[in-house]
Amino acid sequence: MATRGTNRASEANPFRWIAFRPEDRSAPEGGGGGPKELVPVTPQYRASLNASLAAASAALLPEIQAHPSTPGVLILKLRDIAVAKTHRPNTLVAEAGLQPAGVGRIDEMLVAANAASILSFSQTILHRQTQAIKANLSAIQRIGAWDSQRRMEVPAEQLRAHGSILLSLFRYHATDATARNLDVLRLLMQQRNIQAEVIPQRWGPPVFRIDAQGLSEESFAALTKFPGLRAIFREPIAFPSATSGATLAGPLPAPIPEANHPIVGVFDTGTAANALSLRPWIASTDTYVLAIDTDYVHGTAVASLVAGGRLLNNDHALISHTRCMVHDVCAMESGFAKTADLVLRLGRAMALAPQVKVWNLSLGSAPISSDEFSWFAQQLDALSDQHGVLCVIAAGNYEGTPRRGWPATALLDDRLSSPGDSVRSLTVGSVAHLDGPGALVNAGEPTSYSRRGPGPVFTPKPDLVHAGGGVHAPWAAGLTSMQVLQPDNTVGSGFGTSYAAPLVTGLAAHVWQSLDGQPNFTVKPHMVKALMIHAARLASPDYAAAERRYFGAGVPSDALATLYDRDDCFTLMFEVMVVPGYKWRKTPYPIPEVLMRNGRLQAEVIITAVYSPPLDPNSGAEYVRANANVSFGVLNGTRISGKVPLEGETGTTGYEATQIEFGGKWSPVKLHRKSFPVGVAGAQWAIQVEALLRANEPPLAEPLNVALLVSLRALDGNGGVNGSGIRALNSANWLHQTLPTRVPVTV
Repeated sequence: MATRGTNRASEANPFRWIAFRPEDRSAPEGGGGGPKELVPVTPQYRASLNASLAAASAALLPEIQAHPSTPGVLILKLRDIAVAKTHRPNTLVAEAGLQPAGVGRIDEMLVAANAASILSFSQTILHRQTQAIKANLSAIQRIGAWDSQRRMEVPAEQLRAHGSILLSLFRYHATDATARNLDVLRLLMQQRNIQAEVIPQRWGPPVFRIDAQGLSEESFAALTKFPGLRAIFREPIAFPSATSGATLAGPLPAPIPEANHPIVGVFDTGTAANALSLRPWIASTDTYVLAIDTDYVHGTAVASLVAGGRLLNNDHALISHTRCMVHDVCAMESGFAKTADLVLRLGRAMALAPQVKVWNLSLGSAPISSDEFSWFAQQLDALSDQHGVLCVIAAGNYEGTPRRGWPATALLDDRLSSPGDSVRSLTVGSVAHLDGPGALVNAGEPTSYSRRGPGPVFTPKPDLVHAGGGVHAPWAAGLTSMQVLQPDNTVGSGFGTSYAAPLVTGLAAHVWQSLDGQPNFTVKPHMVKALMIHAARLASPDYAAAERRYFGAGVPSDALATLYDRDDCFTLMFEVMVVPGYKWRKTPYPIPEVLMRNGRLQAEVIITAVYSPPLDPNSGAEYVRANANVSFGVLNGTRISGKVPLEGETGTTGYEATQIEFGGKWSPVKLHRKSFPVGVAGAQWAIQVEALLRANEPPLAEPLNVALLVSLRALDGNGGVNGSGIRALNSANWLHQTLPTRVPVTV
């Protein structure tokens, strides 16, 4: 008879870490064939395609003639079936003398062209008869121009009225063309006496910030007609993501000196000197905003939740006991802040505090796009890479009408706010943690203000949710709201995703600290992110696709459950180093014997994979440049028969767009989950990862490092699973070690 396991993680059951071994990597089985025509390439088809080229070139040629050293950019609109890189018209582009210039929307390939290459392109369309060229032509629906209308985010009058605008340039595949384009733009601005602030970029040429209201109409028009500009857009404004309410009296208990709490960065409006019970939790400060520009309300509230969220909220079970010290960065004005200023301040702050590995950003800007990742998010991705840190970001607050209840029944303008679409960061939405009269939703449900996913190109977002405080009709704080410290050292009630984010930030900091010091192991941000997401999945139900857009992976219960198993679960974390053209595979997988019934695996399998792929802002919808495919299944000869995900499931095959929407292709977070209540047969199980690069992406400078977590959990609460799994792991002779080096601090 099976024994029931504990329903909480135990310090006796640490996750096991399996280091990468080169012998686990081998070349995959071959396949494929030559290029094929997707539609018949008839003379009529060629003439129609050439006519669209003529119309596009007519729009671009005046711009090219005004700037002979800078090419114009054509849009090759691809068929749905041609979005996959195997169908990209790269041979056609090369033969016509065009130059890849990135990607627009998911079905748009961008190419740079001058007058000569446009003529060559036309001749190739009309006359070339090779099979490769015909296959490439069949992939293109029509040809358009990246002209001033496409360049500008909104019409010119709206750009000028906004004032502060940002200019981003194309990055061509030829570095000399990119450098020349930058020089020509600088010369244009010099000739017209256009003053601009240069904002360096980690990937590609700098971005320029300009006051559009200070420009003459002629100078502004000259900028909009410069062919080397990819985008002209309003500089986003960022706001704190919380609402304050009534106040009550109450202090925040001081830290215990010997507890060794981790330090997190709180990048916010700063903390108040009069919030006396918070002062012992402030480990260090860094100031970029004058006292006259901030009231310290938001920063004090956020920092108080990092330092003692559970203590401030009546020891509520949903909120972890873990507490953190605060590196207080006063960098946001109380009302609003320009995002370019925030990016520059955050970069300086991170450089000055290399000891801080987890940063809280409880802020939000404009709602995200469906097709492209926001500039603000791209900057956070770059800073995360540059400084080796993990950012935790609020999903943003939706305060529009109608008020959203649960379940959500209407399509609202409640998508995530930027920079919540950052692919390197943890994005946090909000759930209610209390029931109460007049509350708009019940405990455990997404709060009415919490913005939803998905991210651009169906990227799974938010990553997690946590308690952000309930909101009461008509729209006010109340008994179910979050309790936070005020600048005068009283406790106030409020709500917002700003309050959910720091609860996750504190957990992440404890996870990072608990991993640090492991021999032959270096903590990386994507590893901590993977553990946080996996913990939430272990603590949450298997949400339907529509629910995941609000819940993400769910609520991570506590830092202990992020690193330790329950008795009825067996978790391994793998370090996977994979490159395109090779597969990584571990087999035979150690299956706990107690989960095998008559040769069939009877369990729930939960898999989380997170990695940091190369990124390219110039590639639009194809910003993420590498993909990792994960499969857990039965080995038949040399081929794995995938069971999680199940081969043939929607999203595992078919058109590229279908795999992106339903299968998470190109998302740097992979989530797979399957229950086998009647069991699935298999003598030898295996876990496998393969990598794929985007079209025109150069070879990886180093292998793709994937943090891969696999949990096998009993469906009947069998308390012998973890012990049985350890015995199977030892029998498999896989080199392994316990993952955490210390138990998270909970005082």
